[in-house]
Amino acid sequence: MILQKPTTRRQFIKGAAQACLAALFAGAFPDGATGADWRQVALDRDRWLSLERASTGEKATFLYYRFGRGFDPEGYLTACHLLRDVKSGVAYRMNPKLIDLLYIIQIWLRANRQPFHIIIQSGYRTPEYNRTLANAARNSEHVNGNAADIRIPGVDIATLNRLALAIGVGGVGIYPNNGFVHVDVGRVRQWQG
Repeated sequence: MILQKPTTRRQFIKGAAQACLAALFAGAFPDGATGADWRQVALDRDRWLSLERASTGEKATFLYYRFGRGFDPEGYLTACHLLRDVKSGVAYRMNPKLIDLLYIIQIWLRANRQPFHIIIQSGYRTPEYNRTLANAARNSEHVNGNAADIRIPGVDIATLNRLALAIGVGGVGIYPNNGFVHVDVGRVRQWQG
């Protein structure tokens, strides 16, 4: 697998700065209720992710979407690989909206000069593996390729939880005892585990 880097550092910084300006219209924590929709501003460009899989130590920084051209097949497959069910080794075609959600979280943090490297605790789960987990929802969004449990070193989970809620895309669950936040692109809801 070849890991790609931004065309130029200047282009990436310019995109992050534009996203930061849009975020400023919405206030310190974006709520989407005022000013420009900073989420759309963030999506209107090439999209890069910096991900790591906690259980395997695999890391990648990659382009997954080319503005004006669509999803980059190699980048999309890299995301799916990192979000796979590690226990069974099964990769799944993850929902592109979930990948965009991770990107929006990351670009907001980056634009606001905070740590942004996302650690994936869990992504896709096979139905068989999901059934073995004590408190997993029977029809978990993980089984549908719609969810990830994440943490970001240097960003406390309360802050990450507020950011995910402010994005307002789907379900957000905070797990303080486990040190991660669940994000998904299912129906909008929130909980504490």
